[in-house]
Amino acid sequence: MFIDDALRKFAEIFQKSNTSLGIMKYSNTKLKSDKIDLPLTGEILYFYDHMILEDGPIFGGDLSIAVIEKNLLKNILSGWDVNSEWKDSYIIFAERAGDVFFCDSSDIKSPVYGSVQMKMYKLTHSLSDFFNIYSKLIEVEEIEFGGDVADDDFNHKPEYLLRIEEELNKNLSSKLFIDNFMYFFFG
Repeated sequence: MFIDDALRKFAEIFQKSNTSLGIMKYSNTKLKSDKIDLPLTGEILYFYDHMILEDGPIFGGDLSIAVIEKNLLKNILSGWDVNSEWKDSYIIFAERAGDVFFCDSSDIKSPVYGSVQMKMYKLTHSLSDFFNIYSKLIEVEEIEFGGDVADDDFNHKPEYLLRIEEELNKNLSSKLFIDNFMYFFFG
């Protein structure tokens, strides 16, 4: 899937969701914004050039992520340089309960990684793949399960986890990526 199509779908699902907070919209034309001193290239640059992000957009219920607005990118990167694996080309674009999603801007496709307690896991080969898959997972959570994904003891329902894994199997190219996605979101 191309980044343009993935972003349109991502913004559309965000706007339809009754759990979304803040503003996220897709713009057909490149947005005018202040230049920031970060190595934004490829798909991550396209993302920030075409997405209107305001008021700290938060997306999803059980699978919630907070998308980082462009003007906050430099601040969120503060402190990551202490990790010996961290590269200057890594750009954090979303976070989840203190863990982060970042992409490698040295690759035009902007492959996506998750970091749990500063341990890094590759999730997708491109940012467009990540947004496409995440949009499908939100549809599973909100449309198929109506947000009812846990039992009375707050444990994930087995049928929900199986359905998430099924969707990942349909859309990810490797078992490692599937395992990494499941670990990032469900431990």
